[in-house]
Amino acid sequence: MTDNNIYTENSIRTFTGKVFDLKILDPESICIEDIAHSLSLTPRFGGHLEKMYSVAQHSVMVSINCIENQLAGLLHDASEAYIGDMPSPFKRMMPEYKIIENRLMEVIAKKYGFSIPLPAEVKAADRMLLDMEWEAFVNKGFNMEYWTPEEAENEFLRMFHSLTD
Repeated sequence: MTDNNIYTENSIRTFTGKVFDLKILDPESICIEDIAHSLSLTPRFGGHLEKMYSVAQHSVMVSINCIENQLAGLLHDASEAYIGDMPSPFKRMMPEYKIIENRLMEVIAKKYGFSIPLPAEVKAADRMLLDMEWEAFVNKGFNMEYWTPEEAENEFLRMFHSLTD
């Protein structure tokens, strides 16, 4: 375990005041409140929608569409709270990002008790939501609700606690 108050050049300070060091990946510096808050302010599609649609809202929707792996569905993008989100085409062009993301997801999965690699059910729900979000928000094929960041954060935390308490 590391001292969560030591800031280094590899660190970020989080919403709850913790220091998260990207090279150490200490599970004690990972906090569900930091994840929920950050993802509620992280836009899907690189922010290229009419309104804010957050990774936190997307994560709740993925979780709802999983039967056996709801917690993994909720936390499937949790690493983005610490390393940011990047559109998938860019991720594929930056192999070092994927290495860091995978290492971080392993730590998050171990801390919260779900399996990595993500189960097929989570990947399928994530893909389904991507297609639905695109159809609703870009193609205007149907209406899908935009949550405020506060609503997304609260729903994310409510879902997490309902799955873990």
